[in-house]
Amino acid sequence: MNTFLWISILLFIIAIATSRNRTRDKKSVFFWAFIIFAYIILSGVYIVSDYFTGEGINDAVIYHLRYGLDGSGFGDYYLIMTIGFGFFIASFVLSYFYYRLIKNDVFPEPNRIRRAISTTCILIALAVHPTIMTGYNGFLKSIGFENALSLQNNFADYYKTPSLQSTSEEHPNFVYIFAESFETTYFDEKLFPSLVTQLRSLREQNTYFTDIRQVTGTSWTIAGMTSTLCGLPLVTPSANAHSPQGNSMSKMSAFYSGATCMSDLLHKEGYSLTYRSGSSLEFAGVDKLYRTHKFDDIKGINELKPNLKNPSYQNPWGLYDDTLFEIAFNDFKKLSASKRKFGLFLSTMDTHHPYGHVSKSCKQKTYGDGSNSILNSIACSDELIVKFIKQIQDSPYGKNTVIVVTSDHLAMHNMAIDMLMKGERRDQFMIIDPRVQSGQKVEKAGSTLDVSATLLPFLGYKADMGLSRDLLSDEKSLVSEFDDVDKQLNAWTKDISRFWEFPKIEKDLELDGSKNSVKIGNTVYKFPILLRLNDNLEVSPFFEVKLKFFETTKLFGYLHDYHFNDTFVWVDKCTRISAFGEEIKVNSKGKFCFAAGKLGAEIKSGNIDKNVTMSVDELKVMLQSEAKEELSTQRKEGLMRIKEK
Repeated sequence: MNTFLWISILLFIIAIATSRNRTRDKKSVFFWAFIIFAYIILSGVYIVSDYFTGEGINDAVIYHLRYGLDGSGFGDYYLIMTIGFGFFIASFVLSYFYYRLIKNDVFPEPNRIRRAISTTCILIALAVHPTIMTGYNGFLKSIGFENALSLQNNFADYYKTPSLQSTSEEHPNFVYIFAESFETTYFDEKLFPSLVTQLRSLREQNTYFTDIRQVTGTSWTIAGMTSTLCGLPLVTPSANAHSPQGNSMSKMSAFYSGATCMSDLLHKEGYSLTYRSGSSLEFAGVDKLYRTHKFDDIKGINELKPNLKNPSYQNPWGLYDDTLFEIAFNDFKKLSASKRKFGLFLSTMDTHHPYGHVSKSCKQKTYGDGSNSILNSIACSDELIVKFIKQIQDSPYGKNTVIVVTSDHLAMHNMAIDMLMKGERRDQFMIIDPRVQSGQKVEKAGSTLDVSATLLPFLGYKADMGLSRDLLSDEKSLVSEFDDVDKQLNAWTKDISRFWEFPKIEKDLELDGSKNSVKIGNTVYKFPILLRLNDNLEVSPFFEVKLKFFETTKLFGYLHDYHFNDTFVWVDKCTRISAFGEEIKVNSKGKFCFAAGKLGAEIKSGNIDKNVTMSVDELKVMLQSEAKEELSTQRKEGLMRIKEK
């Protein structure tokens, strides 16, 4: 566990031990009780996050807090969720118990030295707590703290506008396997003797890469897929209300719509693109990534379930891999018979942390004594992936099919994490080309950002692909270019976030009461929604983010943090809009109402039982209206009353 957390806990204990106070000052007693409650909650958040990721609160945690967890395999996490709930109960009980002890004069009165020690220790304990440090670092990133590094190495000088140049008359079909968390470290014979046998033998006969490092913005499934397809790390827009993006990743109808990805280019070249996954397409926005970037056929467990022989044969994450590979091979035969160029992408599930799941059809049911479930699943996956590859190779279409196997990211916290941490952790990447007669081991340093530019030459194209570099060329990858590539990518966060391409209002804004949605350009957003408008009528959308069991920040919470001169359009439940301020009255016949204007100026409001249209000229008048901070303060008090209700 994080060293800073242990230091923080030690300081916290010292602070509590020296904070004993006989005073009956309610504020002082309540303050220390609240500190205990907050500190235990912060620690619980970190410990639960660390259990999921093995890295504490990282980009993956922040992404899912903003995007949601629908479609995830909660069946694997009941224990840690119970522990998390236990932290909440413990924080409440202990803070209340401390409050009662102080009120009842149980502790002796401390001296000034103890008070000084207590105050100092609690301040340092909070300052070094990894949860708070993560939030602080995120804030620095959101305000462009690393702009100096960004200016020193301009993003535009390293980003290559995506394009393809045909270098061959041959453009073979390809099958791409995202092997869940199946990193190269599992191939290490010293750590895992005879664990990965079949894939090892196969890769040595083909082209494989040994130094694929995990960089920032690529460390979870959707991020690994994005980096592979688009040559870009996945940047989560800041939740800062004054940033251009807000929490706009959540509920977006498009995914990195401003980016041109490998699939976009191949689509133009006539490739039919298919995606199959054993899990839910809704998880983390996977469906939006593939639909936005020109995939023709996208199916996950919900779409595949009607055709299953045994619908009950599932693990907590979805379909077992033997089921997925059976479906995928049938798809492969149909696509090959169509004689149209195609790319078939698969995402496996059996090796998902923390425990893994072994398909029934595996001959090798266990690894070693069978006590480590995740290693059992790795051994099974090794068998199933190679079996699927050989089915393709032995088919009439095998000679015209390139096969790619990569891990989507490094393994997170699982049953083998202690052993994995002893190795040199690298992502898996191999290319199996039937035209290549001998194996090639590539030791050049790269990352999953480099996959697309490296793969496309095998399909008969030379490619410029964002931050991706061909690892078989003489060109340096970003990993080789920069001493600290993560720091550089973080410095480019604002440049990369522009690929979310938030829309601009160029025609009248129409709030559709029949569909409960608003359309801006080609982008459709569902109600409730909060739109922040800049002077050019560019829109930053905000949403209520729903996790599995509860909602996080409400829209009025974001609106409360707006500057009094910020222009907005807010669509929400009528009961919330009507409580905005006494001067704002709405007819609450319908479910949704709207308010538009500035917190410090005139606000237009009404019901959306039918369509409501606001012209561009009307919105421009709102932008130019004079705002007063005093009026904004009154309305923010109204927003707080909504929260209290």
